[in-house]
Amino acid sequence: MIRLAGLVFIMFCLFGGFVIVGGNLALLWKPTEIFIIFGAGTGALILGASKSCLILIISQLKQVFSGNQYTKAFYQELLSLNYQLMRVKRMPSGTKVLESHVEDYENSSIFNQYPLVLSHKLLVNFIVDNYRMTIAGPIAAHEIDATLEGEIEVITSELLEPSAALKKLADSLPGLGVLGAVMGIILTMQSIDTDIKMIGANIATALIGTFLGVFGCYCLFDPLSSAVKSNALKSMVPFEVVKQILVAHVSNKSPLLCIDSGRRAIEIDEKPAFKIIEEWTVELDQS
Repeated sequence: MIRLAGLVFIMFCLFGGFVIVGGNLALLWKPTEIFIIFGAGTGALILGASKSCLILIISQLKQVFSGNQYTKAFYQELLSLNYQLMRVKRMPSGTKVLESHVEDYENSSIFNQYPLVLSHKLLVNFIVDNYRMTIAGPIAAHEIDATLEGEIEVITSELLEPSAALKKLADSLPGLGVLGAVMGIILTMQSIDTDIKMIGANIATALIGTFLGVFGCYCLFDPLSSAVKSNALKSMVPFEVVKQILVAHVSNKSPLLCIDSGRRAIEIDEKPAFKIIEEWTVELDQS
């Protein structure tokens, strides 16, 4: 919502200021220039990006204008889920019981208690795959740390591709605006012997092409690129939380200390205090 408000504020200041100084907004409405500049930019984006990247761009742009998914309630579910999984493993025949939960997590009585976590399929797959690794046999803390760090780097790299593609699009728009302006000047020169009003209108149209390119870069796609990147990095925090929990888990720390290790990786605004996670674990132990 705050990003949508930012976009509205940009439009209000830019076009409102133009009207205040006596401008006519109708003069800026040039569908042909919009089609040339943004159409060419979109085509370049499609040409230079992979299919998976284009799908991610659409998905991540939707997330930019949606609410924050990684709330305190989400992290409570994430920490509680991991606490219950580790608590199960410490029970008699716990390894087999834990295996049944991670192998069929969609029907697991534990996983189904946490719908906010289940809605993030990539994160759930990360959790179940790496709990399988701890079940398969003994593994040193430094080994699982390195393995998970490598996996997180790969996922992060892929999720950052859309922001990089949008940044390239933003950087290209001023050049495309100049291209549109040059085309407008060419048309003007072809009609140099016509009425002066017609020449002025053609030059104005050419200048609008430059305006649209600069506007698209600095007021739309460059900020969107930054927002998409910020969201992608925020979406990786839960993976880091799970990594820290599993590293502590294979180091034979208690379930409470394990989720405390994960808690420390949460962003400040959403991070619960240690006392609060103690209260959560007491409630889980009593349930």
